[in-house]
Amino acid sequence: MSTFAVFGMTADVALAEARKITKTTKASGKVGGGVALELTLAEWNEAVSECAAKIMAGEKVKQLSQMFDAPQYAQQFMDLARKTGKCRGLRIRAKCELTDAKGKPVINKKTKAPKVGWVDYSPNHSHAA
Repeated sequence: MSTFAVFGMTADVALAEARKITKTTKASGKVGGGVALELTLAEWNEAVSECAAKIMAGEKVKQLSQMFDAPQYAQQFMDLARKTGKCRGLRIRAKCELTDAKGKPVINKKTKAPKVGWVDYSPNHSHAA
């Protein structure tokens, strides 16, 4: 049985990530390791919005939803995300055994068990139960 989740990027997620990674200080500009200067709130907010714009323009995606047991629930989440705001690269992925180009399962060398990971889901390749 597979589990499904929605991956992509929304403006809210990009803004939250930008807030985490944007520093509150900047270099003073002196050669030889000058002191770090604190950013004002307005400067930091501007830096955060620039970073969020870069994230939205990039290709990195994150898991946006919790895991669902059926793809139609993931599709409903994806439709709702499109209605609520700016988003890009939304797609449904299924967590299942990874296979190579020939269709054989990829085996973990340490555990000798098949590797499990996220694979893009397409409705026409679904398995009947």
